Amino acid sequence: MRNLIVNKNIKKSARKDGFSLIELVVVVAVLAILSAIAIPAFGDMRRKAMITVAKQNLILIIKECNLANLETGNPTFSDINSWNTSNSFGDSRGLGFGSDGFTYDTEIDSNDPISSTDSCMSIAAKSNTTTSSGNTFASLPHFEIKYNPSTGSIEKSCIVDSSGTFNKGTCNTNNPSGSQW
Repeated sequence: MRNLIVNKNIKKSARKDGFSLIELVVVVAVLAILSAIAIPAFGDMRRKAMITVAKQNLILIIKECNLANLETGNPTFSDINSWNTSNSFGDSRGLGFGSDGFTYDTEIDSNDPISSTDSCMSIAAKSNTTTSSGNTFASLPHFEIKYNPSTGSIEKSCIVDSSGTFNKGTCNTNNPSGSQW
């Protein structure tokens, strides 16, 4: 008789192991809610990182250009090390830093590829464009950095194309031109 009671207790405890269907559904629902919150935040972090990389590239280029300015007096892109990277225009030489989402140019409102004889004292990073409902706009702000010889200072300007442009405080167009980022 005692063996029967022990066997029944073993069978009952075996049935209690594991999770019920309701517990599993609750766990899956919680995970779905957490991922719905986290995934958009990771997208924003990626875009902010792309903007940070573009700004750092502009600072690197203007620093190289200032060093070349001390040596030659009239620096061009061929005078700086950054010129030896591949660019998105498919030239054998030019400015390009991988897939950071930006095209580099001499001015923020120019659409011509940089040539080796252009002055490197002004450089812009223009983001790729997005088309939505027939409208084309920059997916990220455009940034420009240039040396102002009359004041001897570096000026940082930017443009936010439209309300569809991701910004999140990376470009403050309310500040005066030259100190917007």
